[in-house]
Amino acid sequence: MANRADPQVRRQRQVDRFTRSINRTGSGVSKSAKFILFFLNLLFWAAGGLLLGVGIYAKTQSNSWDTLGSFGTDPALLLILVGGVVFFLGFTGAVGSLRENQCLLRMYIYTMTVLVVLEIAAAALAFVFRSKVQEIVSEKIVDAIRQYHTTNMQTDLDDAIEGLQKSFSCCGGKLPRDWITHNIYHNCTRETFNSLLTACGVPPGCCRNASTNIQCGYKVYAYSGMSPSERANWPSIETRNQYIYTKGCGASFIEWIQNNYILFGSVALTILVVQIITILMAANILNTIKYLLSIPIPT
Repeated sequence: MANRADPQVRRQRQVDRFTRSINRTGSGVSKSAKFILFFLNLLFWAAGGLLLGVGIYAKTQSNSWDTLGSFGTDPALLLILVGGVVFFLGFTGAVGSLRENQCLLRMYIYTMTVLVVLEIAAAALAFVFRSKVQEIVSEKIVDAIRQYHTTNMQTDLDDAIEGLQKSFSCCGGKLPRDWITHNIYHNCTRETFNSLLTACGVPPGCCRNASTNIQCGYKVYAYSGMSPSERANWPSIETRNQYIYTKGCGASFIEWIQNNYILFGSVALTILVVQIITILMAANILNTIKYLLSIPIPT
């Protein structure tokens, strides 16, 4: 019986394993792993390209969001960033798996791992500091309120604010009075009350029944210095609250997320699991390639 420690025996076994791998897959790498990884990243690639294209188109067609002065409040820039990252990951994963390229596979594994860690960290921070998140959301909405109707080029921003208030049944960032305090067209003083139709009121998006009465927010607030006789004929707080939403959009947004945490958690967990699976598959392919390259070529 041949000695197992014999170098000739070990070499022959390496040759046999190498030959069986080549005969089975053509390259030694599992075809199923390679093409599953390729297909998943092809979807990432297409989705990233779509997001990137939509973001670039939106950015070139409208500058409404630039006035907010914040990267985080510009949907076009966010689409470009997310789309670019997903497009890059899809490219490196798809091409790296199909071509069995070690450099691209390493780049894919490292980038995806960093992305997974950042996602988990961001989710944890958002949960722990959810009150701070609500404050930030409210402040961004107030920033948008300041720009509402300030130029003719901001229809996208105006529509977004109105749509947000209707969708979440809210008004203003923290309170409905944000419109009175922060928007020049809704500011409530004796001078603006007599000169501006929208003064001392809120826009239609704040109305509980905007479909039947878009002017429900007209002059719902009394200006400072109003005489007692004038104030006596003005809507009371109870009456006003029957017509407009009383909760700020920052609190409504956080409440909406909390009410749908199972849906959001399921989607986030699914995406996370898919990302981890692609990382493991890419690592498996990379290790297989390294192992096959370490086997001496049969002569």
